Amino acid sequence: MGNRAWWSCPRPHRSEVTESVSRPRSGPTAALRLLGADLRARRETAGVTLEAAAVSLGVHRITLSRLERAHTVPNQDTVSRLLHLYNAPKEEAERVLRALEEAKEPGWWHPWRDVLPEYLAGVIDLESAADLIRVYSPGVVPELLQTPGYARALLQLRYPRATGEELDRLLRLLRERQEHTLRRPVRPVRLWALIEEVVLQRPVGGPSAMTEQMNFLGHYTRHRGSGITVQVIPTAAGGHPLLLSGPVSILRYAHPLLEDRLIAPNLHPRGVSPITEDFDVVHTYLGAMDEIAALTPPPTTPLPTPFREAPR
Repeated sequence: MGNRAWWSCPRPHRSEVTESVSRPRSGPTAALRLLGADLRARRETAGVTLEAAAVSLGVHRITLSRLERAHTVPNQDTVSRLLHLYNAPKEEAERVLRALEEAKEPGWWHPWRDVLPEYLAGVIDLESAADLIRVYSPGVVPELLQTPGYARALLQLRYPRATGEELDRLLRLLRERQEHTLRRPVRPVRLWALIEEVVLQRPVGGPSAMTEQMNFLGHYTRHRGSGITVQVIPTAAGGHPLLLSGPVSILRYAHPLLEDRLIAPNLHPRGVSPITEDFDVVHTYLGAMDEIAALTPPPTTPLPTPFREAPR
């Protein structure tokens, strides 16, 4: 991304939403990352160096390294040769090759690619495979917990020149994203949200939208066992470790070969959301979230005083 501030960029000629789309990756990249991690683990177990494996395949070391880090999509022949080199049993090799073909299939979000920014395609893919998502939300209700009226008001702020039809599609995409993550039939994700109290005091979308949003969040403070945990950080709590941070999410996976990932959303629709699996970075944020959660009222605490409209 360039060094110019986003507000200094020329006004786009096309629709703002269409302009933000840049051929999103529609395949399930989490599956490709798992495949790459599996191949790396098999290589290390077999005692084969990256250089030796690359020589055996007749490729450059960097090429194989990119495959293991899921930066490229491997073909069946390459993976088959690697599995043979690593002495994988026939049944396991067949399973891995089947997983490769499945990983190449378009994700459920593929039909939405006309309004889907590239960065968001990657975020949705990671969410779809996550077992646990922890969120710190200092400004607005987390997207996965937004109700329609509240979400539409925020979409209008993010895409001020979008048409009504484009906003409708973005809103339907968000609902699909919530369904495929929070309410998927197999292993629905567990969501733990830390929300600043000021978020609930700021009217977004008008009284009706805010009432709907507050009632939705309040449901999870009254009914436990849904897999969704909401904790509100009181303004009176003062400073805390994430006070200087923007919104962040940490995603955890059930598979031991997939590392936790941290996502820091970007303000600009065409901006790239930094996604990292750096151990020190992720665990710094995890530690901060743990500290805040311990100092915040428990999830069963009723929501604070309802929002008040700003004086006219």
